[in-house]
Amino acid sequence: MSSGPIFETLKETAAKEGAQISVRVLSDLAVSIESRGMKKLTAKQSSAVIKEVIDSMKRTGVDPFEAVGIVTAQSIGEPGTQMTMRTFHYAGVATVNVTQGLPRIIEIVDSRKVPTTPTMRIHLDEGIREDEKKVKKLAAALEITDAKDIAVIETDVTQRRITLKLIPANMKQKDITPIEVKEILSRRLRLFIDADKEVRPKVLTIVPGRKKESEEVTPNYTELLALEEKIKALRLKGVKDIERANIQKHQVTGEYYIATIGSNLSAVSDFEGIDRARTYTNNIAEIHDYLGIEAARQAIINELVLTLNDAKLDVDVRHLITVADVMTSEGEVRAIGRHGVSGNKHSILARAAFEVTVNHLLRAGIIGEQDELAGVAENIIVGQPVALGTGSVELYYIPEDA
Repeated sequence: MSSGPIFETLKETAAKEGAQISVRVLSDLAVSIESRGMKKLTAKQSSAVIKEVIDSMKRTGVDPFEAVGIVTAQSIGEPGTQMTMRTFHYAGVATVNVTQGLPRIIEIVDSRKVPTTPTMRIHLDEGIREDEKKVKKLAAALEITDAKDIAVIETDVTQRRITLKLIPANMKQKDITPIEVKEILSRRLRLFIDADKEVRPKVLTIVPGRKKESEEVTPNYTELLALEEKIKALRLKGVKDIERANIQKHQVTGEYYIATIGSNLSAVSDFEGIDRARTYTNNIAEIHDYLGIEAARQAIINELVLTLNDAKLDVDVRHLITVADVMTSEGEVRAIGRHGVSGNKHSILARAAFEVTVNHLLRAGIIGEQDELAGVAENIIVGQPVALGTGSVELYYIPEDA
């Protein structure tokens, strides 16, 4: 956010004019003015800017009794019929398709806990983002590395042992040494790991149940297979759920960033060198858990805008803001459906009109619930005028001779 002389001038002018303009709006105005090469504003210029903002805010207000929900549904629903059931290639990560189009819209409004294709765009601090080697090292630390990624795992049934033939090229790419692999396996499995060499081992041997070098054990076949599966699934390094981390170079700024398959915002944010202010995930539930409901609301708007723009559909952002506001109005991210917003309406008839009609009516009858008929759907059901638009007023004819 801006805090320079232009921001201070606008803030003082807004206070004099008695205008209730948020700090965020004033900051955005200041940044926009500064981007035009201006370093300060005169009192006259500042007053003109604030008056224009006040006029714009008045024009953006909704008329009383305007059916914003219906207009929003229409404005998103009509372009939505043109969306395709497809996935788009994600430029940030090779050979990855990210869910877009109608399936992504459904994911967002259904408030899915985990998207079909979770991804992250990890930006880095100054001093790291310009250095490709440092970025590669950080990407290797983030990406999950399993035992099967860096070694050929063989099971010797006759000798009752498992051997790991380490692959030097893969280990170099994953930024892990043979000694580190040996130590991690020993610590996680709590078994003795026999190496063919002390310094740079190429083959590691593991016997089920053998915890010391001098110990002699004879494991059975079941124990051998169980250990093999455990070794294959063992995470040697990396962040949970980050399946792949590729470095990319920004075409405009030239800085490096990391694009991932998989998302884990809280764990990634703990790493040194991560620019937490710019790092982003498409997992809205993670954003809510880590940053709170306001951040989740903004993420819903961002994801809807991005998805519609990718489909070349033009929808006014205010309709998308309305959807995000409704989904987050209770302090948590709720789905637009019978398990969320629509299923929790105060009106019995409105709930019944959406889904599982009989269940809603039976439950309301058992507990003696009443419907005030204050909304749109319930008034349409009973054939009454809706208290919106022209239905919000009552007209009476008064004869002249009365």
